[in-house]
Amino acid sequence: MSSIKNDVNLSNRINKALAKEEAKKIVNGNSNQSLVNTFSRVANELLAGLLIGAGIGWTIDKWLNSSPWFMILFFLLGGAAGILNLWRMITGKGLKIG
Repeated sequence: MSSIKNDVNLSNRINKALAKEEAKKIVNGNSNQSLVNTFSRVANELLAGLLIGAGIGWTIDKWLNSSPWFMILFFLLGGAAGILNLWRMITGKGLKIG
């Protein structure tokens, strides 16, 4: 009888250990996925700011026939806007409603 109790107790401990390992894998998998999501959002924020700024500057340059000056200016402003959005995302400011 004693060996059966020990076997059941051992089986329970093994099952608990395996469940803990599964939980760790799930948590680590989710944290890796959220890290990938964060990095892709960072890239999108910067790229969108730069492309939109350059596009606006290029359009104004074509309209006013003023070579690369507005494109350079708005490219820099778009980069600054992208960095500001990243700062807001990292600090959590401006993300909450209300």
